[in-house]
Amino acid sequence: MNLLRNIISNGFIPVIPILIWNLLFTSKLPPALGSESFNRGVPFFILLGENIFRSIFFLFILFIKLESKTASGRMGVRIYSIGIFLYFLSWLLLMYFPNSSWSNSIIGFSAPAVTPFVWMLGISLMAESFYFKLPFLKWYLIIPSLLFILFHTAHTVLVYQRTY
Repeated sequence: MNLLRNIISNGFIPVIPILIWNLLFTSKLPPALGSESFNRGVPFFILLGENIFRSIFFLFILFIKLESKTASGRMGVRIYSIGIFLYFLSWLLLMYFPNSSWSNSIIGFSAPAVTPFVWMLGISLMAESFYFKLPFLKWYLIIPSLLFILFHTAHTVLVYQRTY
């Protein structure tokens, strides 16, 4: 029972729907956001920063336990839910209305790069502890997620500038 509880409360679990979404729908995004052309011409330091901080966040969430019964955990669940709604909506607008003024604006085009911060913040607020005996601070997740978003958004803005 304890093993099952640890698996269900693992920090990686809330990311699974997002990863499935990305796998299913990346090919449906406008061509500029497709995986083949997305990295073309982006400076190495931006790609490196983006990948380092994404990796740190994803590595840390593998070793954290989530709690939704505390005040912070309940707030985290709400923020996470809003975050995935905004994230999925940002993709849907680009997929179904690629020629709209929203999708062709820098804000609409880069929304899928910015909105992950909301669900990442939600996961950070739900995080309570590591599975091992080290002190845990929510900043261990918030700082890498914020830095990832900064690099990811810079990456997307460069792609936008190249495209429009």
